[in-house]
Amino acid sequence: MTEIIKITPGDLLALDPTASGFAHGFGLFETIQLSGGHVVFWEPHWARLKASAEALQLELTCSADAVLQVIRELAAADGLDSALIKLSLVRDAVGSRLFVYARPAQPVPAVVGLRFDPNCPINERSILAGHKTHNYMENISLLESARAADYYDVLRVNTIGELAETTIGNIFFVIDGALWTPALETGILPGVIRGEIIALHPATREARFEAEILERAEAVFMTNSSCGILPVESIAGEGFEKNYSSARHPLVLQLQRQLQAAGHFSL
Repeated sequence: MTEIIKITPGDLLALDPTASGFAHGFGLFETIQLSGGHVVFWEPHWARLKASAEALQLELTCSADAVLQVIRELAAADGLDSALIKLSLVRDAVGSRLFVYARPAQPVPAVVGLRFDPNCPINERSILAGHKTHNYMENISLLESARAADYYDVLRVNTIGELAETTIGNIFFVIDGALWTPALETGILPGVIRGEIIALHPATREARFEAEILERAEAVFMTNSSCGILPVESIAGEGFEKNYSSARHPLVLQLQRQLQAAGHFSL
């Protein structure tokens, strides 16, 4: 059975160090935007959590309505209007726990620079590929090293050299006016905003391609649920360096407007 645990500021929790959620990082998480008191894109977030829990045999028996009610209580208790809601589903000694808590939304930059690094590939054949798991230490280590070098994030490849994703988001390219993004078969996370972009722009081409596409791209942007669409102004690394005018590209501007309007608010 899944126990829902609401965490408010100042709460202290007891975790069993022998439980798999603590000892092995056996868990899944979702980061969901709360905007104007509304949960944004709730349905695809919940669907992804359920699908991953089933695939990895992690118990999730509580209902979406029960979790939404806890989020309502959390927002009311903390006086939240805009924040990031975190769902953390972890395996317990018996059953599972779903922790629900919030953290402040961070300022979103207008444009970002990425470091291209093919030396730490994602494993497209891993049983964890495509799932948002608590095994995030590698991602955070790469992200912190990029930030220390004045990049926003790292653009990664998979084990056969195909472009994949960043440590915290999916990636899109505009080439000759067409929108491209790495296919799920490359081992990437099926991001919620990625899915929304494809729904808004059905002509998006999902493909498997190598780094040469970076030279051909006229605009690049990354996506995640915290930031929406982030235009990429530069990518550099491994002897490659290119600047882009992504923030001013008509298709990027159009998609930003459409995503803002698409909302799918809950609560």
